[in-house]
Amino acid sequence: MTNYEAYNAQKVNSQTIWLTFLLAGWSYGSMGQVAKQIFFYLTFGGFGLWTIYRLFTLNKAIKNYNKEVALKCGLVADDLIKLGLV
Repeated sequence: MTNYEAYNAQKVNSQTIWLTFLLAGWSYGSMGQVAKQIFFYLTFGGFGLWTIYRLFTLNKAIKNYNKEVALKCGLVADDLIKLGLV
């Protein structure tokens, strides 16, 4: 398996994350932060404030997560630039 194949198998799809966030409030759990997701639900999205904050920061969080995945898969700086992660 090449580095790109490993990356594509592990990265998150931004459309899927946005859809699950808008329908069910699920975003942290998809990116390996299940405890934070449970806390998000228990506080009703931080009584709405955390939800509003997440609306503005979700794209950046997805990009950072995919960048971490790419680095773990052994992709280098040139690869990150090609993928639009830098």
